[in-house]
Amino acid sequence: MPRRNMQAKPRMRRPGKMLVLWLSAVLVLAGCSSIPTVGPVGTAAAEHNGDTGEDAVFSPEGPAEDASPQDIIQGFIEAGKGAVDDYSVARQFLAPELADTWAPTERVTIYRSSRIVAMPEPDLFQIQLEVHGSVDARGIRTDAPDGTTETFPVRLEEVEGQRRLSAVPDGIMVSLASFPALFTDHNLYFYSSDYEYWVPDTRWFIQRAGIAANIVKELLVGPAPYLQGAVVSAFPAGTTLARDAVPVASGEAVVDFVADSLLDSSDLNRQQMVQQLKQNLRLNNVTSVKMTVDQRDVDLGKGSGELESAVADPSAGATQIVVNEGELAYYADGPEPIGDVPSVAEYGPRDPAMFEDGSVIAFLDNRKDTLLITGTGQDVRVAADAEKFTPPSVDPGRWVWTSQPSGTGSQVFAVPFGGDRSSAAVLTAPWLEGLTVTELRISRDGTRALVVANQDGRSEVMIAGVVRSPEGVPLSLTVPMKLQVPSKAGVVNRAKWVSEDTVVAVQAGAEEAAPVILGPGRESELLSPKEGIAGLSAGNGIEDIFIQTEEGIFNKVGSSWSLRTEGTRDPAFPG
Repeated sequence: MPRRNMQAKPRMRRPGKMLVLWLSAVLVLAGCSSIPTVGPVGTAAAEHNGDTGEDAVFSPEGPAEDASPQDIIQGFIEAGKGAVDDYSVARQFLAPELADTWAPTERVTIYRSSRIVAMPEPDLFQIQLEVHGSVDARGIRTDAPDGTTETFPVRLEEVEGQRRLSAVPDGIMVSLASFPALFTDHNLYFYSSDYEYWVPDTRWFIQRAGIAANIVKELLVGPAPYLQGAVVSAFPAGTTLARDAVPVASGEAVVDFVADSLLDSSDLNRQQMVQQLKQNLRLNNVTSVKMTVDQRDVDLGKGSGELESAVADPSAGATQIVVNEGELAYYADGPEPIGDVPSVAEYGPRDPAMFEDGSVIAFLDNRKDTLLITGTGQDVRVAADAEKFTPPSVDPGRWVWTSQPSGTGSQVFAVPFGGDRSSAAVLTAPWLEGLTVTELRISRDGTRALVVANQDGRSEVMIAGVVRSPEGVPLSLTVPMKLQVPSKAGVVNRAKWVSEDTVVAVQAGAEEAAPVILGPGRESELLSPKEGIAGLSAGNGIEDIFIQTEEGIFNKVGSSWSLRTEGTRDPAFPG
């Protein structure tokens, strides 16, 4: 039967393996030891040096004469808002030797409340903070569990008759209320291992002139730890800027590299570099990007306008798969039978998942101890048996993923297209020891695994990188990044991807639960609670979220839930 409502994204030309072979061939044929450049040496005048607009302007005051120790400490904390001239105002609160060595960008501590406490020892104090999270020197943010506190010892001494700080930790302390005005989140983008997708890596940068240079420098350093091995960059290790700036003139950002950085690069490789720079420098004042070496234009070679770009934030389409009256069905405006798929009623199907074109449909039986796979024009086959499986997930390469209990932890494996347990890839992930996985969802770009796990009555929502072989076979999961779940959300056990960098999680099975939106670039957001949530699905953005109760399937409408259909269960978008 025709799938009238299925909105599959258009198939892209897959660089994948052919791209790697092409790149290798070009490198061999080129055999060059210099970078093709064109045009004379030039200069670029910077209008804003790559900022996204005006600096976040704060004018903190320096230390007042004869200020008390508490006033000096509080003044120093407040002066952390002023980044102008390398935090020159904050340094005025420090003794001369410390003022020269203090590293303000080493860490940003985001706090909810603060208290300054005098210690019994003279001139020794503590800064006590209720901590919301922190940002490290690379812009990687880590949020803290509710109720987390940190204590920072500080010491004062007398300098020319005035109190000054002689010992403070590196970094600045910023209140949660001030943080959004001082810092902005920005996604760095790396390629998936097959060069088909853009993979986001959320960072936080201070809002000041020169943000374009900071973005490029972090891009050249490489991805965050949890993405290392799961993504690739067009820029080889050791690539460096010729100067510590990315000037922007008339909307054009000029990224200038030292000559040695791009030696022996191919035309294709340099084209990929330019595309990566364009994807990363999506700023308010940047409309185009030019790559140069020692201020000379880089020759991108023939066909430089024909390289197909990677896909960012792949669409989930508009059609879900559901269980309707004991059979698998598509669901858009209502349930619709799936043509050329056999009956599965005898299995009592649960938790279906599908590839976007219906060629792979995976589901569990009623006891959730058998993984079954079918698809258009295919019989139903048993792919694996176990004590219990998590709901399956299908990645862009048509691998079917799930998890099962294993010893004192959980085991993750993926079944290839047309395969079964005997041909499955069992992934290495030592960090799953002691954890009971309740949900495993592969991102729509195939590079990351969203994992929900329970340990001793506590839940964790994590994102791990998927490391693959050159042929695309899943090998391992990286040590994950954790997303902090607010205590009001309860012990969550289900989660879905909402977009390339946002997820929704919920405590399914609770008497009443509120789904929560999570992501490394946003504060958590609780949605309206609903009684008896048993299922969860998400399509394209936070307005495209569905839940299932005994009444039926509801979709999000503003801050409310609207009943869409009755008699269906276990909705899931492709993936």
